[in-house]
Amino acid sequence: MINILVFGDSNSWGYTDEDQGNRYNNRWPIIMSKKLNNLGIKSYIHEDCLPGRTTNISDPIDGDHFNGASVFKASLLAHSPIDLVLVMLGTNDLKKRFNREPVDVALGLKELIKISKSTNSGKGSWHDENKSKLIVIIPPTLSIKCRDKNWINYDDWIDAYEKSNKLQSAFKKICLSENIEIIDSNNYVETSELDPIHWSKESHHKFGKGISKAILEIIKF
Repeated sequence: MINILVFGDSNSWGYTDEDQGNRYNNRWPIIMSKKLNNLGIKSYIHEDCLPGRTTNISDPIDGDHFNGASVFKASLLAHSPIDLVLVMLGTNDLKKRFNREPVDVALGLKELIKISKSTNSGKGSWHDENKSKLIVIIPPTLSIKCRDKNWINYDDWIDAYEKSNKLQSAFKKICLSENIEIIDSNNYVETSELDPIHWSKESHHKFGKGISKAILEIIKF
């Protein structure tokens, strides 16, 4: 049995492009777990996913609890022992009110990486110096609908489309420097044309199946 922690935002929580904030039961972490089990890897998934979560910046409107870095260490310890941590964050950092460039978001990711590297959340007890394996998932590029002035959330995401296209390379650079494995979700899914931030139900299924195979290529259980 392997314990996996998914630490993410609404696209891992199960917010889809059509359900008006209802949580999708067959979201990608659930699909991933089922697929791993089918492949002979028994897994238990801990989901710590919050819509609106950022990498490491507090939200001046919604509150400090949306700051991923502020709760990441507690999450690692609360769910330990953890064999594998999957982090997919960065999309919400692109909101207009944060005024962040891709390099700033990548530095937020770097803070999460450092927290993971310094936390004894792996096999054994808190007193053992065992760390969990961390894989960073690069979030998908936002769809061009972000630039549609008729989109209801346009004002919150001005310039986010252009910045999201640069996030992939910024994340790869940080992960390479920190020797962290990555899985690029852009190889599996796209954000929806209905909602440029979130995924369709079909994308949740597609990514859940795809990431299970990608994990097995990175880690030999």
